[in-house]
Amino acid sequence: MKRLSTLLLPLCLILTFTAGAAAGKSVEIRLQDGSRWRGELSDMVKVTYTQQRVHITVTGRLTNVAELFIQLEADIAGQLREKTIFRDDIISIRTLGEESEEADKIEKMKKPEPGDADRTVNVKDANDDDVPRGPDGRALGVFVLPLEGTVGESFRHDEIKMLGERADEYGPGQIIVLIIDSNGGLVIESEKITDTIWDLKKRHRVIAWVKKAISAGCATAMVCDEIYFMTEGTAGSVTTLVGDRSASEEEAKKGIEFLAEIARRAGYSPHIARSMKLKKYICTYDKDPETGEVTFYGDRSGEHMLSDEEHNLTFNSSVALDCGFSKGTADTEEDLAKFLDLPKWHEIDDYGREIAKDWQDLVERCRKNVPELLRDRQLASAARTVEERLGKIIRADEKLIRWIDRCTWPCRLMGLPEKEFFEQEIEQLKKQLADYRRRSGG
Repeated sequence: MKRLSTLLLPLCLILTFTAGAAAGKSVEIRLQDGSRWRGELSDMVKVTYTQQRVHITVTGRLTNVAELFIQLEADIAGQLREKTIFRDDIISIRTLGEESEEADKIEKMKKPEPGDADRTVNVKDANDDDVPRGPDGRALGVFVLPLEGTVGESFRHDEIKMLGERADEYGPGQIIVLIIDSNGGLVIESEKITDTIWDLKKRHRVIAWVKKAISAGCATAMVCDEIYFMTEGTAGSVTTLVGDRSASEEEAKKGIEFLAEIARRAGYSPHIARSMKLKKYICTYDKDPETGEVTFYGDRSGEHMLSDEEHNLTFNSSVALDCGFSKGTADTEEDLAKFLDLPKWHEIDDYGREIAKDWQDLVERCRKNVPELLRDRQLASAARTVEERLGKIIRADEKLIRWIDRCTWPCRLMGLPEKEFFEQEIEQLKKQLADYRRRSGG
């Protein structure tokens, strides 16, 4: 109970859904003000929800109902896309008729334009003469995914996988640019990221554009097909931490082998990986002045010192370029386009940026709200009656479980226990509440 007394995550409204509802099946949503919306899957609806304390309204066809969210088929930035809205963010829902202008617009967007049989050509670019194209007429461009913050918290494999699936819709061979800005994070998530990118590379060209790629962020960059740096970019120092200290060689053994294997598979010297991982490993290199061929060494025999026994290897843009770890340095999208052999920078769509922002916003809300809600949790002890106190804790625990489902690792990184802890606590508290009501004759 002492541990529980420090925990709270009340959410702003209570909603009930039929998870995984089939098309046409009735669903009911109970809103914050106590009102209920009843309708069916496939209804045209107008939904108002909150995002970063701003009210946003979106219109679309209800396509999916899950435990934590709903999904609409909606007009997003001029394209028909799937919009996911978390249940706890919804303020209101209004049903629209099938004869409404919104319904008509959605149906028209579903119908392909004449001659638009090739799905690899982006519909929004079909008549844009300014879009660069290849010999087959296909729009040449990139899909961009910003990866920022702590690996496992705001920097995840989930968005990489989602963007890969989006790129698949346009056919194999797409260019996917991962903009990396991270000081590292969780090893378990880093392993999932590398597995996801290995699979993605079978179908597409994956580019790392480095602003800061430290530790697990660097492992992400190394597994990509090509690495490009921004001028002030840095990458390396893939250390393993045990508590608040760097791991010993024995403790870091698995991590060293993991990074060395990434290096070998991606075409980099294992000497680079080892010197990034542990200070004791030295890394130097020679560069042929005529051919530019680079040879790496795990000792001091090379002309150029990359890392000595006192430092973990961390590249800056110029050194990375000189030894071939980086393919080039680009500070603007147009500069990067030249390295990618594109006549100009052109993003096929902004799906990657959107999903990254959606997740970053959710994590930011988690970081801001949880401390506030933990303080609220403590106030439950001041409730006037036992029934009120137990009821508040039960409701808080139920909402906390939903929050853990939405942001599992962010919650863990803030010290919250597994949801099973709260499930067991709810069961116990409900028994206590039932006993109290029975004794009091309530």
